[in-house]
Amino acid sequence: MPELPDVEGFKRTLVKTALSRTIDRVVVSDARILGKLAVRTFVLRLEGAKLVVARRHGKHLVAEIDRGGWLTLHFGMTGTLQFVAKRDDEPPFTRVRLDFAGDGSLAYTNKRMIGRVGLVEDAADFVAAEKLGPDALDRRFDFDAFKTAVRGTKREVKSVLMDQEVIAGIGNIYSDEILFQARINPAERMDRLAPGALKRLYLQMRDVLKTAVGRGAGSEQFVERMPKGSLLPERKKGGRCPRCGSPLKISKVGGRTAYCCPRCQGC
Repeated sequence: MPELPDVEGFKRTLVKTALSRTIDRVVVSDARILGKLAVRTFVLRLEGAKLVVARRHGKHLVAEIDRGGWLTLHFGMTGTLQFVAKRDDEPPFTRVRLDFAGDGSLAYTNKRMIGRVGLVEDAADFVAAEKLGPDALDRRFDFDAFKTAVRGTKREVKSVLMDQEVIAGIGNIYSDEILFQARINPAERMDRLAPGALKRLYLQMRDVLKTAVGRGAGSEQFVERMPKGSLLPERKKGGRCPRCGSPLKISKVGGRTAYCCPRCQGC
């Protein structure tokens, strides 16, 4: 499932290949991805327009349209955003394609259709309507803001990290990596973390996500790009702790699969 590092990669693809280019044609291959938005409305708003600014908030990507309003992209479980130089090279499961004047296309793909593409008038209003918490890598989201966001929460720390209304951007996979690097049991209650552990959690959250973004690693793709000692490549049956070599424990925390090292994290 695409998480913050994946979506940051999609944003960079959009910025590099699509900004300020005239959209010559819009192709919607499956109208379900637009939800209640009419295909005709979507096409008319975008054909002949340009995308001029791209922003990411958590797992959501938005791009400002020069005529007004914003294109919104959410990737669900299997979504991607790819640039293709030739229109005939459309990737499998492309649901929406933006063809640019001259050549080249931006393809939104989604195999399982758990995601959505849309239009909104204001990006800030969209974030509020989605009830998204602060972006995990927002410069304004310092340790004091983090403490305020999680203060008094009695749920498991892994569940809190994945709650998009508390912190936007972290999913099942990167929550495991963050907790492993912070040496915290995923099932520990957030309100029971010692001050030192809470600070460690915050610092590792920022460090892990920045490292993944910087190396171009995703949640399931390019995990080999993470530095030596990362948990991600070992999140599998028979996986072993990259720190001490112990077999990883696989459990359910908040209904989601969690990988952790019993020796390093006390799980």
